[in-house]
Amino acid sequence: MQVFIALLLRNIIDIAVGGNLSDFYKISIFALIYFLLMGINHYFTGASEALYLKKTINYLREDIFKGIMNKNHSNFSSDNTASYISNLTNDINLVETNYIVPYLMMIGDIVIFIATVIVLLYINPWVTLVLFLTGTLMLLVPLLFSKPLSYSQNTLSENLKLFTTNIKDIFSGYEVIKSYNMESDIKKEFKNNNLNLSKSKFKSQHLQAIADAASLILAIGCQTSGIIVGGYFLIKGNLTVGSLIAILNLGNGVSGPIMWIIQKATMIKGMSEVNKKLIKIIDEGKIPDNREPLKSFNKDIVIKDLNFSYNDEKLILNNLNFKFEKNKKYALVGESGCGKSTLIKVLLGYYTNYEGSVKIDDSEVKDLNSNSIGKFLSVIHQNVYMFHKSIKDNITLSKDFKTEELENSLSLSGVKKFLPLLDKGLDTSVGENGSNISGGQKQRIAIARAMIRETPILILDEGTSALDLKTASDIEQVLLSQENLTVITITHKLDEAMLNKYDKILFMKDGKITESGDFSTINNLNGDFTKLLNSIG
Repeated sequence: MQVFIALLLRNIIDIAVGGNLSDFYKISIFALIYFLLMGINHYFTGASEALYLKKTINYLREDIFKGIMNKNHSNFSSDNTASYISNLTNDINLVETNYIVPYLMMIGDIVIFIATVIVLLYINPWVTLVLFLTGTLMLLVPLLFSKPLSYSQNTLSENLKLFTTNIKDIFSGYEVIKSYNMESDIKKEFKNNNLNLSKSKFKSQHLQAIADAASLILAIGCQTSGIIVGGYFLIKGNLTVGSLIAILNLGNGVSGPIMWIIQKATMIKGMSEVNKKLIKIIDEGKIPDNREPLKSFNKDIVIKDLNFSYNDEKLILNNLNFKFEKNKKYALVGESGCGKSTLIKVLLGYYTNYEGSVKIDDSEVKDLNSNSIGKFLSVIHQNVYMFHKSIKDNITLSKDFKTEELENSLSLSGVKKFLPLLDKGLDTSVGENGSNISGGQKQRIAIARAMIRETPILILDEGTSALDLKTASDIEQVLLSQENLTVITITHKLDEAMLNKYDKILFMKDGKITESGDFSTINNLNGDFTKLLNSIG
C-alpha cells in the first residue's frame, strides 16, 4: 500500500507541475478512493491478525497445559508449580510479543521491501542499487546482537518464574507470615526479587534499544544516500520532481523494512531458549502412554524385593516384601520417615524407577497405564486439596454419578451431617483450597470423594487425622465394615480397639516391613510395634 502511495504522490505532483487541471481532478478522485480502500483493507488485515493471534495463543496455551498435565508424578514434582504458572502466563506473553507478532509483521515488511525494490527499479536502477548496498550494512545488527538478546530474554524468563514462585509462596504462607511476624523479612525478600526482575527486564529492553538505535542510524544513512543520488539525477535532468519525492518516500520502503525485519529477526532469535523450553513441555504432552491398562483386581497386590530411592540417594524402601489380599484390611504403622507414604506412591504408579516387583493381579505396576490404576484405587490424603468450586463439584470431580451413589457417599463420610448448617448445602463454594470450611469438613469431603467412586482398593494416608476421635473412629469403622473393599490405612493413632478390627498390622522400619500380623500376634512379639504402642500409650 505504502509503495503505491509513493507512486500516486509522484503522479499527483508531476500532473500539478504540468498544469493539466482535468488530469489533476481525476488523479485526486482516484487518490481519495484509494485511501478509503486502504483504510478498509487495514481494518480487515488487523482483524485477521487479531483472530489468528487469539487462536494461536489459545492452542499454544492448551498444548503447554497438556504437556504439564501429562508429566508423570516424578517429573511434575521436580519443578515448582509456580514455574508451570509462569510457563502459561509470562512465557506465553513473551512468545506472543517477541515471536508470533514479529513474525506476522515481518511478512508485511518483506512484501513492502519487494514491491519497493520493483518500483524503484522502474524509477531509477542506480538509486535502487545504492539503497540496496547501503541497506545490506544493516545485516550487521542481528549478527552482533542475537546471542546477547537470546541470553537476556532467557534470563528474563527465569526471573519471571522465580518472581511468580516467590509470590505464590508468600500468599500461600500468609498465615505463617502473620503468626511469626515475618512481614519485614518477607518485604525485603520481595523487594530483592522485584529488583532482580526489574533489572533483567531493563537489561533486555536496554539491549533491544541499542540494537534498534543501530538499525535506525543505518536506515537513515541508507535513505540519505538514496536522496543524494536521486538529487544528482534531478540536477542532471534524468529525474522529475515527483520521482524524487517518490524516492524520498520509497527510500524508507527499503531501509525501513530492512530495519524492521532485522529488529524482528533479532527479537525472534532472542526467544530461542524460551521456545526450546516450551517446545520440550509440548512434546512431553504428545507422548502417549501406551502401557497396558489395569483390567481387574481379583486377587492380590504382591510386592517382592522392592527397593526405591529418590534421586539415587539413600534407599527409602529396602528389600520390602509383602502380599495384600483382596478385601482384607491393613494398618500400616511406623515412625515418621520409615517409607509408609513412599510405598503408597509406588503402589499408585507415581514412581516406576524402582527395583524388584510390584504386581496387581500379576500385572507389574511400572508396566501399567498410570491413569488406569486410579480406576481401581482411591486415596484419602492427609493434606486434602479443595478446588475453588462447590462441595458437590469437589466430591464428583466433574464426573456424573447417580443420585443414590452421591447420597451414599455423603452418608458414609459424614458430609450429610454438616450440610444443613450451610445456606446453599451441596452448592456451597468451599473457597480457595477450602478456606470457607473447617479442616474436619474438608476431610469428610475427601472421604466422600473417594467413597463415591466405589473402587475395590481404598488407601487412607492419615485420612481421618483432622477429625475428632469419635468421628474418625465412626468413619474408620464404616470403612472397615465394607466387605468388598480392600483397605490400607497409614496411621499414627495406635488405638487398640480400632487396630483389633484390622486383619493385619504392618510395622515398617528403615524401608522394610519388619513385623506383621493381627493385633494379638504382632503385640505378643514384644518388638518395635509394642514399644511404639507403649510409648504412645
